[in-house]
Parts: sequence; C-alpha cells; structure tokens
Amino acid sequence: MLSEPGAAGRDCGGSPDRAYAGPVALRAFFGQYPLDHSTEPIEGWRAWRLRRNDAGAMRIAPTTPRPDWEPGVQIHATCSAAHTREYMIYNPELAEFHRSPEPGCTCGIHAMKEPIRLRRSRPGKTAGVIGTVAMWGRVIEHTKGWRAEFAYPARLRLICVWCLWSGNLPGLPDHVLDRGGDLLPVCEEHLREPKAVGAQLEVRPVENEMLDTYGVELLPVELLSPRA
Repeated sequence: MLSEPGAAGRDCGGSPDRAYAGPVALRAFFGQYPLDHSTEPIEGWRAWRLRRNDAGAMRIAPTTPRPDWEPGVQIHATCSAAHTREYMIYNPELAEFHRSPEPGCTCGIHAMKEPIRLRRSRPGKTAGVIGTVAMWGRVIEHTKGWRAEFAYPARLRLICVWCLWSGNLPGLPDHVLDRGGDLLPVCEEHLREPKAVGAQLEVRPVENEMLDTYGVELLPVELLSPRA
C-alpha cells in the first residue's frame, strides 16, 4: 500500500504510539525541506550499530554499508538498487522520475512493524541500538514493515548485540565494550563470548550520551517485552 499522509499537527504530549520530537529531532523534521514534506510521521522499528567517528563523536549507523545517521539531520532516502529496477531496462527514460522509495524497487529507509523482526540484523552481531524511527514523506507499506522517503530516530535504547541477534528481548546490557571506535553493548551472560572483547564502559553514561546527541527519549523497556 502506498501512503502519503496529509499534513497534520503533531502531538508531542507523550502518547506512547507517537514519535517523540525533541529540539534536535524537530530541526530534522522541519528544518531543511519544503512544507509539503512535514507530514505526520509513521513509527517503525530499526536497529543500528553504535560507533565513534574519526572526530570521536558518537553516532548510530545502519547495519548495512551506509553512512552514519547525523544528529539533527533528517535522513533522505536515495536509490542505489539499480539491479532491482527491471522496468528501467526497458524504459530507461523513467530513471529521471525514480523517487525513493519507488514501488517495484527496494530503495528507501526500511523499518519493521515489530521489534522481534530485527533479530539477525546484518552484518552480524554488531547491532547494539534498538529503537523506533519516525518516517514521513512518501511511505510504502509492506506486510512486515515500511520503506520511507524521510526518517529520523524517535526513541532509542542500547541492547545486547547477542540478545538482539537471537531475538532474546529486551536484552538489557550490563556493559559496553569499546573496540577502538565500535561500541558493543553486552549483557553479563554474553560477556563470556569469545568475541566479547574491548575496554568495558558503563552503560548509563554511554546511553545518555547517545540520547543527548540525537535529542530523543529513552525507549521504554516495556515496548520490548514479549507480548502475552
């Protein structure tokens, strides 16, 4: 289903199924594009890697080879999936009108409808951030999730990378391993894993720095609890 919601006012009063919009997030939502893109966000689930860039600043990064998500900047989808655009082979003149996300392609910013579907996130046991993401602009709905034109994190939380990989939610971490730039949250049980190496950091300061950087709220742990 292709959905392009009409403009609507935002309710930032803390409703649990609405995206939180802090000052940094609001700049991302409305700061750089025309008003016709300021639609009511749809909220989905994503996982990210946590890392420090070359300047030492904390960033969340997709689990696929894509650039970091910068704070205060809305993510704008672009298409690099040329192998999926079969219709362009026969109608190359349509390439000019390919707007991401495009029906019949795989482009767009992906998000899932349920957090459990984030297990085994590529490229392996490296995704240590879980959360909801606000999506707007052109949004294409699929059975298990969405592809969106614009997005920005809504609520975030650290999660044990091994627990997320296995789908063992909520996967609360007890430590964060600093592996020379890559930050891997890990629970006490998985701290015994052979690959669980790195300088041990406290969870709360790392998590608070991430939330402050992106200007978003902590994801309530109850949203990760298995449903009855």
